[in-house]
Amino acid sequence: MTLDYNEPLPKVVERLKSEHRELVPKLRRIEQLAESGDMKVVITELKVIKPLILRHAVEEEARLMRPIMWEYKDKADDSIIVLRYHRELVDFLEHKLPNLTSLPEHVARREVGIFVKELRKHHQEEEKTLFPLALKANSKYEKHSQSE
Repeated sequence: MTLDYNEPLPKVVERLKSEHRELVPKLRRIEQLAESGDMKVVITELKVIKPLILRHAVEEEARLMRPIMWEYKDKADDSIIVLRYHRELVDFLEHKLPNLTSLPEHVARREVGIFVKELRKHHQEEEKTLFPLALKANSKYEKHSQSE
């Protein structure tokens, strides 16, 4: 997974927002499949979107936190809290997902439901907190770089 550190941050943020929107119907479908008990298809669907979710999370940490930490170290706590959820995403996708079929169906369905609900909430928090702060920090960072 290679990141383009030269891509302008506003473009990165717009792409990440677009990825959030792209995931909405996929997550809705996964949720519906889980509710109907079709866990084999749920697992397949989650495996299909897993690379997108993981790349998205890595890119957010790498690209967005850099300007925030540069310009707003004292205000970075909210962003760091939002990004901590990425560890939970990785844990679910790497450790829980492969074992869903070995769980009782009601437990597996609950795990998927929690994952989808938390991922949606996480995306909202990113768009409310992380993205605006990263853009603001990036703007300040670029002004400093141009004046030097």
